[in-house]
Amino acid sequence: MPDQGTTEPLVRLHGLTKTYREGEHERTVLRGVDAAIAPGALVVLLGRSGSGKSTLLNLISGIDRPDAGEVVVDGTNLTRLDEQARTRFRRAHIGFVFQAFNLIPTLTVEENVLLPLELNGRNDPAARQRALAFLDEV
Repeated sequence: MPDQGTTEPLVRLHGLTKTYREGEHERTVLRGVDAAIAPGALVVLLGRSGSGKSTLLNLISGIDRPDAGEVVVDGTNLTRLDEQARTRFRRAHIGFVFQAFNLIPTLTVEENVLLPLELNGRNDPAARQRALAFLDEV
């Protein structure tokens, strides 16, 4: 059996802090979050509305930036990337299903699922089959 202790985390969070400003008020949603997620791990974020679940996912995916701390995904420190580089990284490495569906209504479900592959120039049959297999799981 492989040594699980030597595997680098796929996602590493260190000291994440995120504060939102609403007028003169500040609301810190995440403070000093540390976590390591192994490749292939199943992770569940559970909490009340407004507890920071979506904020954490937005930071891990590079959609947003933390006020402090580091987000490292697959060896890439997203906190050191500018917005364009984070977008390129996200397009190539991250899949995201939004709470409010961001689907293109003129496309079928299958076409919506395959769209990121097409945008990245990955029309190979293996990638298509993998995407469709994920669709079958849901």
